[in-house]
Amino acid sequence: MTAKQPIPALYVCYLLRSTVRHQSLYVGSTPNPVRRLKQHNGDTKGGAVRTSRESLRPWEMACLVTGFPSKVAALQFEWAWQNTHLTRHISTDERLTHATTYSRFNRRTGKYRKKIARPTFSLTERLANLHLLLRSSSFERWPLKVTFYAKDVYNAWLKWVSEHAGILRDGIGVELDDAANGTALHARGRAGPSGIHALDTTYKGMKAQLLKTRELFTEDSAVDCAVCHQPLPRDGSMALVCNNGDCSTAAHLQCLSSRFIQDADAGDSVIPITGTCPTCRRELKWVDLVRELSLRTRGKATVDRVLKERKPRTKRSAIACTAQIIADANGGSDAELDGGDESDEDVEWHVLSDGSDDDVAPQAEAHPNAFGRHFLHLPGKDEVVPEIEDSDWDAAEMLE
Repeated sequence: MTAKQPIPALYVCYLLRSTVRHQSLYVGSTPNPVRRLKQHNGDTKGGAVRTSRESLRPWEMACLVTGFPSKVAALQFEWAWQNTHLTRHISTDERLTHATTYSRFNRRTGKYRKKIARPTFSLTERLANLHLLLRSSSFERWPLKVTFYAKDVYNAWLKWVSEHAGILRDGIGVELDDAANGTALHARGRAGPSGIHALDTTYKGMKAQLLKTRELFTEDSAVDCAVCHQPLPRDGSMALVCNNGDCSTAAHLQCLSSRFIQDADAGDSVIPITGTCPTCRRELKWVDLVRELSLRTRGKATVDRVLKERKPRTKRSAIACTAQIIADANGGSDAELDGGDESDEDVEWHVLSDGSDDDVAPQAEAHPNAFGRHFLHLPGKDEVVPEIEDSDWDAAEMLE
């Protein structure tokens, strides 16, 4: 992973559980939980070796950990959660499971070689280790949140917490998703996607903020830092902007970071968690401010797509697009028809790779059409698809 990539719109660590055999668990990470679950269940290409056994499918999302400040941060947490018997983020005296070794004879060399055995973790042990990691000095200041999607798993968490010492830092949220309560959604009159399907994996929610910063930083702009009162770069580089409503307060990244840490009386910390806007005095989450900055400076093409005003597709263009798909499916070579307002460039970036630490080679997701052929999924008129990659462990050596 290169340093020029923006912070993902969403990147989570997850705990999977087999619905057939509840003792079978799997820890992974992904920027798209819905797509990843489909891969684990064999509905689409990809997935992991450890979840490929048909006898254990389908799998369900037991819980998600969100709020990671970067992809590498999520990968660090994933590796530590998978290997709590080895990670340095949990002290030896706090470890619930310890590493064991075994010897294997190598006939070629005629020597015995020691290997570390991977222990088997129960659900309670996975949750207990998650609690330990959330209290670790390496992760405790990250703006993390744990959401449970299975009520019995949430109850197991509550039971363990009530019986053991150790309190999570204020600001680390733990909650049971509404969908896991069964009738909660109907009682509140909510409609639309629920559970992991309600997660926003795109940058669409940042559109208003991106518009604000684009209008604020221009070649003719003269914006001063709200902390040091010195001029900010005209292109907005290394400048953070308040994301509360119509407040356009801006400040140098270093200045605002120092102010937040000072206000929180966290002198030993390097990265703040939250702070107060110097002008509107409302709370700001540090990770939200930095995510917008990284997208604005490292993902300009993505910003353009998010801000692009799509023209409403007329009935005539929709019919023409359908006719083109039919012609393509039948191998025809009819004259070109109007396919709507999406260019070839817009379509290309929707074909994204996916992977995991134990994954098979990822492939583009295909959907069967009515003619028995396959074509790539095209987005709807208002759909914004993120530029995302799953945890392919390219940077595995960086994790410990």
